[in-house]
Amino acid sequence: MGYHNVKAHVTLVNPPYPKEASQSIFLPLGIGYLAAVLEQEGYQVSVVDCQITHPDSKALEEKFRSLNPDIIGVTSATVTYLPALDVLKTAKAAVPNALTLMGGPHVTVLDHEALVESESLDVVVRGEGEQTMLELAKLVSEGNAKNLSGVQGITFKHSNQIIQNPDRPFMTDIDSLPLPAHRHFDTNMYKLFGVNYMPIITSRGCPSACTFCLARKMCGHAFRGRSPSKVVDELEWLRDEYHAGAFAFYDDTFTFDLKRAHAICDEMQKRKVDLPWDCRTRVDRVNKELLAKLKATNCQLIHFGVESGSPEMLKLMHKGTTVELNAQAIKWAKEAGISVAVSLIIGYPTETPEMLQKTIDFLYKTKPDYVYMCEAVPYPGTELEAFIKQLGLEVPAEWNQYREETQIFKNELLPLERLEEVKKEFFDHYFTKRYFLQKKLKGDFYSQIMARAALNHIVWNSKTAMWMFRRLSKVRGQKKSAGGYSTSEKEKESQA
Repeated sequence: MGYHNVKAHVTLVNPPYPKEASQSIFLPLGIGYLAAVLEQEGYQVSVVDCQITHPDSKALEEKFRSLNPDIIGVTSATVTYLPALDVLKTAKAAVPNALTLMGGPHVTVLDHEALVESESLDVVVRGEGEQTMLELAKLVSEGNAKNLSGVQGITFKHSNQIIQNPDRPFMTDIDSLPLPAHRHFDTNMYKLFGVNYMPIITSRGCPSACTFCLARKMCGHAFRGRSPSKVVDELEWLRDEYHAGAFAFYDDTFTFDLKRAHAICDEMQKRKVDLPWDCRTRVDRVNKELLAKLKATNCQLIHFGVESGSPEMLKLMHKGTTVELNAQAIKWAKEAGISVAVSLIIGYPTETPEMLQKTIDFLYKTKPDYVYMCEAVPYPGTELEAFIKQLGLEVPAEWNQYREETQIFKNELLPLERLEEVKKEFFDHYFTKRYFLQKKLKGDFYSQIMARAALNHIVWNSKTAMWMFRRLSKVRGQKKSAGGYSTSEKEKESQA
């Protein structure tokens, strides 16, 4: 398959979303990093982003055949796992001799299952993939693709057996990573409101232990931050090379290290990087002084994972925060002049209508600028999944449904109809015409996104729109998801 000392050609694929899922299109940073690391070592890389190009299997097969790579690697989350398996099937049909790989959170946990389910999958790459990909590319280049026993962090098939090699330690020096290879993407295709909204990750690792999240399994428990000068080098590069109009700091907890967050802001100010940006963090990792600094550096939106207004729920989720801390962080951020988006998890197992009402009351009291209401999704490998099974509830493996707008398991205390009702009632009060006008008139990039979401909700709710939609549904045979909840354009916007 490989020739001695001929560098392997690697094709990396971002699989499509399932038809029924909302399509949140974002520049795939993970693939960008893998491509950059491979190219730095002289490997030829091609990238196929199915979320942008939407090829059917015939077009995809032709694409693979014309590229004729030695390695085909597909990334996947739980919701894109089944489409990723289809991509691999097409890949094997087109290039039977290529070594096929899959990585991402889903297969990091369900590695054995993936290899059993798919005849087209040769190797699962678990956890962080950069070093593992380099080692696999080297073996393929040397014609040693069968000799996988020494590669850490993989699970593979060997003469009808499935072998799980030891985990690969997490990278300690993430400053050594090259800039992600965005040149493989047409960045114009990822624009939002005509703005090149460019993502950046400045740290890896999550010291928190929330029950619903897999960040620790994917990136480890220890927080590893990039140096402020490297971070701002990348921001300048995104601005100058890719005409970024706004930045999304995509870290799990951008301000985990307060000193480093201050230093990044200082460096941005020193170099006059003043484009609007947003970040995600925890309510217990901000203070008034830091928020003032973020605002002075043109941070316009901060995302807090508030999760619930019920102390019992926060405890159950191992969130490590309190209702009071949540309220205080929202208040401080708003006082600093930064818009606040909060995400919530509703319908968590054992949550009662009273607990859910506490969350709704919390929202009315704290008045965040934007709200994401997500159903509790028991992703494989999470404590939430284990807890649901422990309660004797069924967790179906219908992976296409593992999305934040669908109900996967039945919480008898809060049936789906009740959740839908509460959600609708809240957003009817929240996304008013007044809200829409306020955001529209504010005019900044993030307010435009919020205004659009509100408009979608208002239009969606008007009787004429609903009548039109019903007519169209009859014609198109609109599919309901397992949760009995069709995804609207509104959610597409809110997740974009």
